[in-house]
Amino acid sequence: MAINLIRWVLKKWDGKLGKLICVVMISSSMVLGQEDPKPNIFIFLSDDHGAADVRALGNPDVFTPVLDNWKMEGVVFTRAYTPASVCAPSRSALFTGLYPHRNGCDRNHGSIRKGIKTLPDYLKPLGYRILLAGKKHIAPEDQFDFEYLDLEAVPTLLERGIDEPFCLIVSLHAPHQPYFNHKGGSTQITPKTWMPDTEKTRHYTAAYYDHVQILDNELGAYQFWIEKYGYGDAVQIYLSDHGPAFPFAKWSLYENGIRIPLMIKWPGHISPGTVQNSLVSMVDILPTLMDLAGEKAPAPESLDGQSLIPLLNGTLPRIRTHVYATYTNLGVNGANEYPIRTILSGDWKLIVNLKAHHKFHIARMDQPDDRAVIDSYDVLQSWLNHDSDVVRQRAEYHWKRPAIELYHLAEDPDELINLANRKDFAGILDAMMTELKSWMDAQGDPMSPDFEDLFTELKMRSE
Repeated sequence: MAINLIRWVLKKWDGKLGKLICVVMISSSMVLGQEDPKPNIFIFLSDDHGAADVRALGNPDVFTPVLDNWKMEGVVFTRAYTPASVCAPSRSALFTGLYPHRNGCDRNHGSIRKGIKTLPDYLKPLGYRILLAGKKHIAPEDQFDFEYLDLEAVPTLLERGIDEPFCLIVSLHAPHQPYFNHKGGSTQITPKTWMPDTEKTRHYTAAYYDHVQILDNELGAYQFWIEKYGYGDAVQIYLSDHGPAFPFAKWSLYENGIRIPLMIKWPGHISPGTVQNSLVSMVDILPTLMDLAGEKAPAPESLDGQSLIPLLNGTLPRIRTHVYATYTNLGVNGANEYPIRTILSGDWKLIVNLKAHHKFHIARMDQPDDRAVIDSYDVLQSWLNHDSDVVRQRAEYHWKRPAIELYHLAEDPDELINLANRKDFAGILDAMMTELKSWMDAQGDPMSPDFEDLFTELKMRSE
């Protein structure tokens, strides 16, 4: 309270009188013990931005000066994962600290279960004002007790000042499709190694990069307002809900669908330019916020997430040995049932396609998008009609995948070499299948019986 009131005085009074008032106020607050140590918190949540698509993180083709500075000013997590590669489940997981099947929202346009606590339920009792500006895509809204406002209202809100500690989520729409290319936009495109290099692929990638630049520009505007109105000492977190709308990215559990950008800066508390390579999950954000607010997060039986603070202050080398993700394909326009589960441990990743006898279908990949100049349907068709057998096979893999996929990410970051049938990795596969099954059971995953059948069949074949 005192710190925010001081900001207001400084904005209203530029002269010596204002400074004198501030000195008196600071002294009084210290004497009376009223200085509030709780930091203000900004969370910037983008829509469909892949972890690889920041210049400072190794992509020279995309223009992201604001995010590049963010990396230099704070910590970047290189192995941060969303629990789902579609909007509603990922956002519900962020705001509940629970994986999708445990909170109830496991499909797009789904809802969390009645009685599930959300971010405001945890932070409001700690004295925080909780606001969400921009995109929602959460349900039912009355269980997410945010103060909702439009993005356009944020500058005025900050100018007027907020008297109590706050957590403001700025939920942006970029770089979500439909995509269109900007005049004078991205032209230098290095082919992404996990996709066949065709003219349509480059065209689509360039349009996506142009939308990433929109995102970066918007973030820059908010950075300006934060500094102008005196909130530069706040905690600022940037992350995306999941990866971009490419084949083998959004709507999948491959790396480009679930590995997300996550950066945190907090002047005076986080060493600038820090790189953190430990496995972390989006569900870890809520307990981190509680930790920042001075409250110990609930025990693991209450939340799936764990606070990131031990990684930020260096007290622990890691907070988890596994991360998980789930995808159903239900609730998506023109989609069939195609449940997928994944687990990551160290450099190993297991993906299980529980109804691999189905072909994977969603309208956005199977039909043209009339809203867009270039779309993922165009990209897939350019692969399917290519002269190369290898390129055509990659296209077919989008629709028809094996039941079990095992990848060693250090040697195969693009997930192109499936090791599931290699006998020399049978022990690793068995251990990861066992761990994934245990997690699914604990989550109340309705696909656990199907997984058990698949696991049993796999063991019988290996004997």
